[in-house]
Amino acid sequence: MSSSNSLASRAVIALFKTGAWRAVKTHASESQQENQRHGLTDEAKVQVRICSHPALAEITKLHAEARAAHYRLTLPATDDGLRLLAGARQLEHSAVMANFAARHSALVANFCAAYEAERASAPLRLNGLYIAAQWPSVAEVEERFGFSSRYLPVPVLGQWEQWLAESAEQAEGELKERLADAVTKLAHKLADPKAIFRDSLLGNLADICALAGDLNLRADPTIAALATQAASLCDVPAEKLRASASLRASTASRAASICSMFKL
Repeated sequence: MSSSNSLASRAVIALFKTGAWRAVKTHASESQQENQRHGLTDEAKVQVRICSHPALAEITKLHAEARAAHYRLTLPATDDGLRLLAGARQLEHSAVMANFAARHSALVANFCAAYEAERASAPLRLNGLYIAAQWPSVAEVEERFGFSSRYLPVPVLGQWEQWLAESAEQAEGELKERLADAVTKLAHKLADPKAIFRDSLLGNLADICALAGDLNLRADPTIAALATQAASLCDVPAEKLRASASLRASTASRAASICSMFKL
């Protein structure tokens, strides 16, 4: 089996997309006045937050959390927006995204239920900055919100062979970078005996090492060896590293040695 076919058999393409009604609007007349005041043409932009309902901030936060979860479980492909997801992780990815989607729907419903009251209070609240056209119907606003994820098979025929090869190279590069970054942060933190570190420092390393077996889509032996070496650093609990200066120093030395392996 070719490396491309091997990758296609172990992965799917994961697509993730979000959308939202934006409550920060550019105020045209105020922008024009500001430009005139400074002798400019169109450099200054006056933006107004026309609605501060808490659900909007929560939706923005949820979108960021969901994208981070999506990126955690996937690797990049050559084309922007397409990510490679290990088939072994598809059920996990689907469950995580379904949970985010349910929370997203509840927040959108919360905001839409309050939208008419927000629109009615806007003229007084915004005073001279109120523009009626910036407040469409609740149905139009609801359509702006979106949250979706779907999966496509990885193509293998014809011209896709090169796409697969390039995507595999990019994916492996990011996986190595994620492993190296986690090990490097641990090495630097432990090397400073006065530096305070949290359990998450080891937790983050353990997480990427656990994912590496599935994310190593072409079963690259170098990546597998690096992940195994990196995972060995997590064998010592964080509280023991904090309690023993000698154990901390020896672990820092091991981490630094593993860091050098990533440069090969």
